[in-house]
Amino acid sequence: MSKNKWLILIVLGVAACVTMAVIVAGVWFIIFGDSGVDPTLPVYTTDQTASAHPGYLRTTATSGKSVYVSDYDEHSLQLEDRYPNHVIGRSPFGGGKICSIPGEDPTAYIAVDEGSEMPAFGVYRNTQLPPFDWRHAKFRAMEYTGQIGPSAHKRTTDQALIEDVVRTLSEGTPVTSPALAVVKGSISNLDAVCLSSDQLPGMMFCPNVYKDPAGPVYLVDSFEMEIISTNQWMKVHWIPASPLFTQWLDTP
Repeated sequence: MSKNKWLILIVLGVAACVTMAVIVAGVWFIIFGDSGVDPTLPVYTTDQTASAHPGYLRTTATSGKSVYVSDYDEHSLQLEDRYPNHVIGRSPFGGGKICSIPGEDPTAYIAVDEGSEMPAFGVYRNTQLPPFDWRHAKFRAMEYTGQIGPSAHKRTTDQALIEDVVRTLSEGTPVTSPALAVVKGSISNLDAVCLSSDQLPGMMFCPNVYKDPAGPVYLVDSFEMEIISTNQWMKVHWIPASPLFTQWLDTP
């Protein structure tokens, strides 16, 4: 075979290899995106059904015999680290990450990326375990997450105040609000108080708080979304806050 023919074969071989590499890379990107998730990690499949609690959805993440759930009881649980990075699993498509929660046994709770364009991790509980018992938990600190006004980002370790909030949520009688308009996915004046406990490592119990422009303060028990015409509205089941908590919230 002539030298020119050898050169042609070499060039064609290199071109074929490059083409194959591009195809493999394209398939990898389609399946796993640019997340860099290890394809050998366990796959968690998700499913969503109506919850037993009106206004909520029950979402499960399953890998083998392990089933984790995010429902009404997990709605108020938030990660201390909003972007965990210890990946233990992946979703079937798109490179979604399943992460462990720092300080928490992954057989009990995991963090599942529920975002689309941006990561947004939700807390999922193993269905073999009972929901977090916030009514009897020992909380060491509480932070108000409001970002506007002189009382924004307040934090306290006052046990009497923390116990007052837990008692109000546990023993108060919820009332239903008039439907509130949801603007850009949120309700004005709706924030949260995040309570930290050694019984919930890596997470916080964060019930919502609503500050009525007229003055009263409420702790939120649950939500119900409504679609009226083309607008979204929210019915809120809330509990009037105590004078002690209201005074703390309004004090700079």
